[in-house]
Amino acid sequence: DEATAVVKEQAFYLKRAIDNDNTREALKAASNVICELRTSLLSPKNYYELYMQVFQEMQHLHAYFCDKNRHQRKMVDLYESVQHAGNILPRLYLLATVGSAYIKSKEVPAKEILLDVSELCKGVQHPLRGLFLRYYLSQMMKDKLPDTGSGYEGEGGDINDAFEFIFNNFNESNRLWVRIQHQGPAKDKQKREKERHDLRVLVGANLVRMSQLEGMTVEYYSTQALPKILEHIISVKDTMSQQYLFESMIQVFPDEFHIRTLEQLLLAYAKAQPSVDMKPIVVTLMNRLAAFLSDSSAGQSELAGIDVFSLFRTHLTHILERCMQPLPSSGSQVAAQPEIGPCLEIQAAFMQFTLSLYPDKIHYVDLILGSTCEIVKKWCNTTGNSNVIGSGAEKVVDLLATPLKTLSLSVLEMEHTTALMEFLDFNTRKKVAISMVNIVVAENHYLPSVDAVNALFNYISPLVRDESDTPATEGQDKLAFVAEQQSVAKLAHQIRSDDLDMEFQMMSTIRGFFGKGGPQRLAITLPATFYAALGLLPKVRASDQRRAEGEESPVPSVSAKKVFQFVHKTISELQKVAPEAALHLWFVAAGAADQADRIAASPGALGLICYEFLTQGFICFEEEVTETNKQFQAVFIMVGTLSNITCMEEENYDLISQKVTQHSGRLLKKPLQIRAVAACSHLFWCQAKRDGHLVLSCLQKCLKSLQPLVDSDSAQVGLWVEMLDKYIYFFEVLVEEVTVAFIQQMLDLCSAHIEEASHSAAEEAGKARNHFKEVVKHLRVMQRNSNPDVADRFAELNLPV
Repeated sequence: DEATAVVKEQAFYLKRAIDNDNTREALKAASNVICELRTSLLSPKNYYELYMQVFQEMQHLHAYFCDKNRHQRKMVDLYESVQHAGNILPRLYLLATVGSAYIKSKEVPAKEILLDVSELCKGVQHPLRGLFLRYYLSQMMKDKLPDTGSGYEGEGGDINDAFEFIFNNFNESNRLWVRIQHQGPAKDKQKREKERHDLRVLVGANLVRMSQLEGMTVEYYSTQALPKILEHIISVKDTMSQQYLFESMIQVFPDEFHIRTLEQLLLAYAKAQPSVDMKPIVVTLMNRLAAFLSDSSAGQSELAGIDVFSLFRTHLTHILERCMQPLPSSGSQVAAQPEIGPCLEIQAAFMQFTLSLYPDKIHYVDLILGSTCEIVKKWCNTTGNSNVIGSGAEKVVDLLATPLKTLSLSVLEMEHTTALMEFLDFNTRKKVAISMVNIVVAENHYLPSVDAVNALFNYISPLVRDESDTPATEGQDKLAFVAEQQSVAKLAHQIRSDDLDMEFQMMSTIRGFFGKGGPQRLAITLPATFYAALGLLPKVRASDQRRAEGEESPVPSVSAKKVFQFVHKTISELQKVAPEAALHLWFVAAGAADQADRIAASPGALGLICYEFLTQGFICFEEEVTETNKQFQAVFIMVGTLSNITCMEEENYDLISQKVTQHSGRLLKKPLQIRAVAACSHLFWCQAKRDGHLVLSCLQKCLKSLQPLVDSDSAQVGLWVEMLDKYIYFFEVLVEEVTVAFIQQMLDLCSAHIEEASHSAAEEAGKARNHFKEVVKHLRVMQRNSNPDVADRFAELNLPV
């Protein structure tokens, strides 16, 4: 605050002297303003704020010097007079200010003043004060350089002089900046490093100005500027300096410059201090080059004659070797083990870079994976670890996942993919496997051959089977396990081939892999194989039709019967681990056999196969399904399947129908038994059979059991209305044995039982009454039907009000 107050006070005198055109007083006041920058008591942050105040005030003096009509003095006299200032810091600030005006006057070649002032500024070697002086010099001279096309070019110099001035300023600024860390006691070193980091822009500003030079062409940059810049950066063996300047160069110079000088840059990176974190530097460079080369048509022309991949691959080897060296220790401490994470991040960036430039060159990706294997192997040998764990493992996952997005199944052709997986623990391998499965399914990549199936399932083996390092807890998280296996099961539907025999071989191969998964996995994966196999049936039929129409094509060894044999074996294996799921699939298979038979060249040929599936389903039902509720559900599956089957011989159909009805009548819970037997009535009035007597027999059997049930439990009164529904349905579909008299009788019984139940089971009776009202409403609609025949059939009913 005190320094700020002095600056404001002296600035007042400075402006007053300028207003009075008093050069002597103006220089005196300006010197006093600048003297406040001689302090060593301020932190870099506060010093910067003070500097900005001084800089603003010095601009008034600069404007005054530029106006010769006011000071009425020769520029050479002014330039010499300011050099007589008593203190060196004010002297050099004033010299830079006058020098800028002197160059602007063009009374002297710009290059002479630039060289003179730059050399004289070496007189301030205090790190902080010298750094800000250099920054001031850069600001004052930034538009006075003899750059190509500028007004100072020619006699005033050329691009070489402009670059030499900026480079020398950069050189000195960097050395002063580095020396800040050695100022003050050792205990404050960490604080000073933070403060030094905050001042980095004062050095980087020189690089920005270099990049803005009109004469800074690609040729000049590659042959003149870059070699000097890199030589200086490497010679100043400071970690923070090299880290910041390497990163800054990537940002400030154009991408086409980096393409043309890539080898020089990478050579310099290999010579950096071991403690420099090369990851952000290399990754940023790759990302910028990839974006430039991918988005710009001009960028592709820059690649002519330059093998970017080979350059990176060659030099990254040396850079990564440096990263893998044990970190230097201090004192008696043991050297710290190298971290593998940064190396793997560089490799991942290289992978992304390569895929963006060379999306079709799979061997490039394999080369990167191979070098990564070598890095990981060396790290394991150095540290004594057998696997990559923690963040390093995550990086390997990223490295393996990146090519999956663009190359998908092509990655399976690479020899180093599996080798790299071996360095991961089970959970990490599983994560990579999940990534592969999700990409194959989400992007609908097809499996075209048995070799592709083998390669994929070996790659995702942690998901398919138990391995030597599979943890005992695998599968305990049921939701996650089921989700994983459902994703794996979808792979069965990714099979595609124009060759039916090939598709069938792939299906068999997939089932073989699933068979190694154990009971938990089989219960989820085998059903998918079952449905995928049924998907072959239309293809078999289409192939047969084409040959029947005269198309000359080889006869596949796969037939509908062979597919059904495959399905039979699949369900038999599933029944051992998930009998309820298998029961459902037996009847689905029977329905599929019936559908195939209907469009077959010789109907009835698949009748025995259908009967076999039904028989196996009943065996499964009898031996495996023991809970009454599940038996009840199974009856509806069986009835639904049988009522649509037409391919079986009548004797076999009758046998199966009787078995279903018998099982229904044996259910332990009477309400379920009645509903099941009522459902069985549909087996005798369907496409395969029309027997009204058996329909009526089933319905009357239900009524015989229903009367005592409702008498003992009024809550079951709703069953009367359900049975009324059944009678009405069969009356509507013209079952002669079910007459209008039966319906009238059922209407009366329903009314009576609902009324009686309303006293002991009001809630259930209310539900039954509402159901009954809807039934009666339907019957009234039928009585008013526009078809006279239909209306006449229902006319005799005496419906309750």
